[in-house]
Amino acid sequence: MNDSIYFHNIQVSSKDCTKHKTIKLPNLLDHMQEAAWSNATKLGFSTIDLMENNITWVMNRMCLEILRLPEHKEEIKVETWPAAMDKYFTKRDFRVWSNDGELLVEATSNWLVMDIRERKLIAIPDYIKEANFIVDRNNISPISEKVKYIPNNTERSRDIQVSWFDIDINDHVNNIKYYQWVLDSLGGEYLDSHNLKKIDITFKHEGKYGDTFISNSFQSEESNVWMHSLDHAETGVSHIVAKSWFAE
Repeated sequence: MNDSIYFHNIQVSSKDCTKHKTIKLPNLLDHMQEAAWSNATKLGFSTIDLMENNITWVMNRMCLEILRLPEHKEEIKVETWPAAMDKYFTKRDFRVWSNDGELLVEATSNWLVMDIRERKLIAIPDYIKEANFIVDRNNISPISEKVKYIPNNTERSRDIQVSWFDIDINDHVNNIKYYQWVLDSLGGEYLDSHNLKKIDITFKHEGKYGDTFISNSFQSEESNVWMHSLDHAETGVSHIVAKSWFAE
């Protein structure tokens, strides 16, 4: 198979960047998502392809580690591939490289299939499993640690209102928005003076237009390590749990 299907080339633009001239996490994730979409399309199993059968991909979890954030005008390439599959999960891995071969970012993610009409998760259909598109490109180790939030420990909170612009092609909140919302609870002063090194996020329930959430966080016993929960304001149900690691 042509190796180029696993790579997506990007130049970091000014709109991608913070005032520090490095890429914002949501923008980096957006490029990674586009790379995944491109790869899935070439393999014949994109979201659009699945929608013809009234099903779609939904991300269940991602663990992302940042070695160095790409900088303004830097040319980078996102490598992504389907790395594993079982009855319910597919695993998709990512690496972001500089033009001279420096590894910048590494991530692994788990994906499920949802029935669009019933809005419920289903087993991966046989026709997808039989396509045999799983590859080994020095695959990243699966996520093992479980993230647990302790509500009584909450130190910081922020209210979130889902807008029409937060909804994606699957008619629910795009997963990229959740990263922004859980980290926003830390506040601009903290985010301005600390560099995100790693984030592990689990998506438990979908968000819809008009939902209101409360983004909560507390610092764990480890320095600059935070636990996060995004809770529905009316039901109290946790839609997201996450753990983030920072460096000063």
